[in-house]
Amino acid sequence: MYRKEETLNPRKILRQFILGVGGSVVALFFIVLSLLRREGPADLSLPYPHYLLFGFLLLFLGWSCDALRVKVSARLWRKKIRLRDGLTAVLSGYFLSGITPANTGGNVAEIYVLTRSGLSLSEAASLTLVGGVLYSLSLVILFLLFTLFSPEDVPSRIFSIASYLLGLYVVLIGIVAFFLKFPAPLLFLAERIGNFLASRFPRLENVQVEIPLLVNNFIIDLREKFILFLRNPHYLGWNISMYCLHFLCLFGTTYFLFLALSETRLSPLSVIRLQIPLFFALRFTPVPGASGVAELSFASLFGTLLEGGKVSILVFLWRLYTYYSALGAGSIAFFRTLAR
Repeated sequence: MYRKEETLNPRKILRQFILGVGGSVVALFFIVLSLLRREGPADLSLPYPHYLLFGFLLLFLGWSCDALRVKVSARLWRKKIRLRDGLTAVLSGYFLSGITPANTGGNVAEIYVLTRSGLSLSEAASLTLVGGVLYSLSLVILFLLFTLFSPEDVPSRIFSIASYLLGLYVVLIGIVAFFLKFPAPLLFLAERIGNFLASRFPRLENVQVEIPLLVNNFIIDLREKFILFLRNPHYLGWNISMYCLHFLCLFGTTYFLFLALSETRLSPLSVIRLQIPLFFALRFTPVPGASGVAELSFASLFGTLLEGGKVSILVFLWRLYTYYSALGAGSIAFFRTLAR
């Protein structure tokens, strides 16, 4: 079980939160300022502000889909949790992901909250780790579907690079699946590495046994987690479906931001399709919250499609909705859980 005092120190998390948000705000300020200078005189008005409300409602619906996914998936271990607990878990994951490099803290937060909601540590870890793989797999599925049904060319280098990264991830999924099914080559490699280290560094002679054992235990543990879901394919399908709905809502929010700016040249399908590989690539950015990288990438992606100095406003609103709102709601949910 997690110990709140050691594993999730509120002071350290609060310090990381302040540093992460502070750095993000500074980056956003300078990037928006730079865009405004480059675009020249810009009309900063919002012709249709009511679409901002629709965007927020769609965003909250996306969070709710993710929460419902967790609530129903807990039944795999015959555990019942409230929808509120599921929402707390996913929002806490958004929060800690947003203030840690490469989103590394999200799983820790989600596991912690789920253990406080009635799941055991192994059950929470299984749901979270398998969910993390299905999360990325859902992005791949959406990308393939939207590429098939929205085949128009996108003149953007950012989109091309992110698409290659997405394709690379598909290959990596195949490699992982192969080693889970046939672990012998990986175990052989681990044994050779252990032998090499033991022969070169006598003080590390124990690693000759420890490394192969560690790799073997990891593979067995991960395979058992996947097998549990594979034996219950309806839960597997449920997770993928709800993740896809979550992403559609999240990316659809951006379309309402376009409507608020009176931009209707892009279809909803195109707006969603453009964001899928970008969102995937940003998950691996070492900077907390992908600060700076996210804003510049988004501006590069949509900059050629907007006129009249609207890029800076769109970047600001997009970051406010997709990052700061989740960070704010997640921080409240997470610190309330820590205080219980």
